[in-house]
Amino acid sequence: MDRRRFCKIAALAAGSIALDSFSARGNNVRGTVGIKGHATVIRRECYEDLQSLYLDDPERGACSLFTPGEQFNLSAGCPEGFCPLAWESIKLAVEAAAHCPDNPGEKGVIITSCPDGTRPVIFRIDTH
Repeated sequence: MDRRRFCKIAALAAGSIALDSFSARGNNVRGTVGIKGHATVIRRECYEDLQSLYLDDPERGACSLFTPGEQFNLSAGCPEGFCPLAWESIKLAVEAAAHCPDNPGEKGVIITSCPDGTRPVIFRIDTH
């Protein structure tokens, strides 16, 4: 098995385990359904040097699910068609802001990104 394929399979397995642990906590975790506000896509990054080194498809490019300026209402939970990994990242950022002594969301704005290391999407979360 070549290195790229092994790394890809290992990353998918780790992501699957992480999503299972989030799912086990339930959908009514603070910061999930009760988020009053919206998310705005600030930027889509693409690190072609990392893609060429580690991905099976080095020409993959930036994430195609989101476009800069796109907004999503978070009040009803995960928007339809939203990337599950990006949604988990947003939930964790809102939950952490609620429990952090140096609350990064105290002014109602949280900046977070999806965990894709070669093509992350950066979000601005405005809470009310």
